[in-house]
Amino acid sequence: MILLFIVLFYLLFIRIGTYGIYKKLGIEPWKAFVPVLSSMEWQKVIDKPKWWTWMLFIPGVNLFYVASQLTEMSTAFKRYGFFEHFAAVVFAFAYIPYLGFAPNEKFVAPGGVKPGEAPFKRSVIREWADAIVFAVVAATLIRIFVAEAYMIPTPSMEKTLLVGDFLFVSKFDYGARVPNTPLAMPFVHHTIPGLNIKSYVEWIKLPYKTLPGFENVKRNDMVVFNFPGGDTVVLENQAPSYYDIVRYTAYSNRVSYEQAREMLWHSPGTHIIARPVDKRENYIKRCVGIPGDKLQVIDGVLYINDAPAYRPENLYTPYLIVFADGKNISAEQMQDLEIEDMTSRVTERFALPPNHFVALMTKANAEKLSSLGVTKVVQPYYYPKGEMQSPVQDIFPNDTSRYVWNVDNFGPVYLPKKGMTIALNDSIYQQYDRAIRVYENNQVEQKDGKFFINGKEASTYTFNMDYYWMMGDNRHNSQDSRYWGFVPEDHIVGKAWFIWMSYNKEATSFFKKIRWSRIFSSIHGRWAPKEKKYTN
Repeated sequence: MILLFIVLFYLLFIRIGTYGIYKKLGIEPWKAFVPVLSSMEWQKVIDKPKWWTWMLFIPGVNLFYVASQLTEMSTAFKRYGFFEHFAAVVFAFAYIPYLGFAPNEKFVAPGGVKPGEAPFKRSVIREWADAIVFAVVAATLIRIFVAEAYMIPTPSMEKTLLVGDFLFVSKFDYGARVPNTPLAMPFVHHTIPGLNIKSYVEWIKLPYKTLPGFENVKRNDMVVFNFPGGDTVVLENQAPSYYDIVRYTAYSNRVSYEQAREMLWHSPGTHIIARPVDKRENYIKRCVGIPGDKLQVIDGVLYINDAPAYRPENLYTPYLIVFADGKNISAEQMQDLEIEDMTSRVTERFALPPNHFVALMTKANAEKLSSLGVTKVVQPYYYPKGEMQSPVQDIFPNDTSRYVWNVDNFGPVYLPKKGMTIALNDSIYQQYDRAIRVYENNQVEQKDGKFFINGKEASTYTFNMDYYWMMGDNRHNSQDSRYWGFVPEDHIVGKAWFIWMSYNKEATSFFKKIRWSRIFSSIHGRWAPKEKKYTN
């Protein structure tokens, strides 16, 4: 709502400025507040064809036409300079009212010259070059400080957010983050498409800083953030985490973690790079825990501060299915009930008797399956407490000697809060090791049972940042905080705002590929409940 208010505020002041310009020119000023009519009048004033108005309805293209219209209006007031045109585009909410109401600002003519005067020489190339430059600058500023478009690529948030949902994310709600790497190519994230090279340079690095926001991250917000484990990346490997690759290398080769790391770094044809915070992969998850919370998963149920947490509607849950003798379910029925077989994932670790299967589905569809008469049992399934779900402990905090956790039986963990102090000891340090060393940039050494931070002996540590816990709504098909731990505040990108398009590539016809009911759906009005009040 805050971002919508800002956009409306910006547009309103442009309309008010247009009202003043039309009044100066003898045009009925009320036309300034009628969207299409106002644009058509604007084209007449700057002597551009009517079809320019319709170009304003094409996403992406419209930015260039808006920029060109604004610079042309500035020129018509005999304002030719680069900075005048820059102000007309980037600060249009103030510049257009200035032209409209400043008594000394006089409209001259389209192009800024009266009949008989020598025209201001600006080629068509220069006109469009100005428009492109200003449009790119304006769009980049909007992308950094106001809102950015994202697409959902994976099913980790099903059935809340779907693969193919296109959404806008507000940078403004939590406070826009100043880029760590300001020297970067516009409109791309960390890699230039097609060239496979970095889209940024690190000649200038800025410390973590945010502009004032209007709210803090709340429980159950859907949040876009930079992947905390993405600080180091193996370019040739699609695994989500460099650290997982090292662990699996160690397991496969029966060597230590340190030896596996050396093997990976010296492997021929392997390219490993480091990425700054703002250039790490963008993830979207639900924030289920905020700073200071106690979090635990018991038999598949999430608890926050010892109380059951919000359960998303249509949450995908694993179910144990025991088919009656000679009975089975058809492929069509599996598709109709949206069942995702995960038996092979379970049997990698745990043996199942004959006719026993495990599948992901919603509670409603599990009840429908029970009614088909082909099963003996359909009941929730979870990984047993004290059992790893993988031969390699890829569950946070990756220490099998102290924490044998899995996605269904996990914790408890306590989320660090800025100013919170913990005692440093072997039994608890592993949970906070990465936060202290990597996210808060400290040198930590353990020697003779003692901890040394930045060369000084320490028995406690006080955190400098807030930390959050993110989980996908499709909780058995989601790489989230259960695998890589806390999300520091400096990794927060923004708050998911609304879906502007949803495309289902699996549909059979073009009309069906568009999920019409999801277009312009407000995410927080539809899928994010009000924050539950817990004691923490």
